[in-house]
Amino acid sequence: MMTKRLILTLAAVLLVLTGCVRPSPALTSTPEPTLPATIGAPTSTPTYLTPLFKLNIFVGGHGWASNADQTHFYNTRNFGEHWLTVTPAGLSSRGSGWGTSTSFPNGDLGYICQSESESSAILYASIDGGHNWQTYNLDFPCGQISFLNAAEGYILSDQGVGAGSQYVSLYHTADGGQSWDLRFEHDLADPDDRGLPTGGIKSYFGFLSSDIGLVAGSVPIPGAVYLFRSVDGGTSWLQSECQGLPLDESQETSVDKILRIDAATAVLPIRSYLPNGNSVTYFCSTTDTAETWQYVGTLENVEFFDFGTLLSGVAYGQGKMWQTANGGLTWTETTSGLPPAITPVSVNMINDQVGFLTATITPETLVDNRIYMTANNGKDWQTMPGNIIESTNMSSTP
Repeated sequence: MMTKRLILTLAAVLLVLTGCVRPSPALTSTPEPTLPATIGAPTSTPTYLTPLFKLNIFVGGHGWASNADQTHFYNTRNFGEHWLTVTPAGLSSRGSGWGTSTSFPNGDLGYICQSESESSAILYASIDGGHNWQTYNLDFPCGQISFLNAAEGYILSDQGVGAGSQYVSLYHTADGGQSWDLRFEHDLADPDDRGLPTGGIKSYFGFLSSDIGLVAGSVPIPGAVYLFRSVDGGTSWLQSECQGLPLDESQETSVDKILRIDAATAVLPIRSYLPNGNSVTYFCSTTDTAETWQYVGTLENVEFFDFGTLLSGVAYGQGKMWQTANGGLTWTETTSGLPPAITPVSVNMINDQVGFLTATITPETLVDNRIYMTANNGKDWQTMPGNIIESTNMSSTP
């Protein structure tokens, strides 16, 4: 079992580094739970296997998780030691064949959107960690969601993909999802795209603040990075560039994610494939609300990653774990600290030291998973119980 000294160290890390996290709006004044005292050392035989896959945990211990296909959702109030099943009533049975998208601004606010047809969707919204859900019928299909707080959010609605193009519409809400106004729309009859071209696949989307939005993805043009920025709430767009990016003119790229740190700062990983078959991920960052981006550093053969602050992050690929403390300029290998006999599949960092790793013994299905916690930016990992508790009083209100 974890020693008393390690427990105290973990608690001190979270208390000292609270100012270094991605901020999220608070709903009510809730006492922060202490770190779990039942965290064990890594074991060669995984126990407490769960379907937990993607984690979103915040300082204070509250957070969300889902299984791999996002048909079941969970909420924790104690840093992932226990998880309450909070799947909205009807979510799993609706929208067969249609994608599900989510946004979790903090450990209490949750938004889940599922398209029902090419012109309709259902949005589930919770402000109490999934104990209760409000259900809203939308007259447009879902896409990617970006909520900033309990009131304001955006949905980049997917209107269809074809021949290297993707048509989208952008909707905004100021009342938590009850009503939506159209901010932007691609129109086949109108060639004016207001700066966001139909060409290219728009894989990632998010708002840093009420007005500053980003859309990124890929386009089959060598030497180009598909990245666009809005400063007027998504009404119009301008292309952005990463200064100093060492791309060869023959390289095609795809943005791997948009990692929002706060309203002014973000990290942009850009992937490209080399002639030798390896992949390379370039890390760019911004500190001025995405007005400018600067190239920071490179790491080869990365499968997944996350940054807890602008400077600190972890990455994993081809059996190796890495950590950075300078924004990706240099990386230190920390593979020796990985738990044995399992395959890491995702990571969620909440500040410059503390984060969570999901690993599995069934990479093909991702149904037998285990979660781990780090208190030193991925240098080593400690097992978490991850016990799932079934709820008997979930409600979903139209």
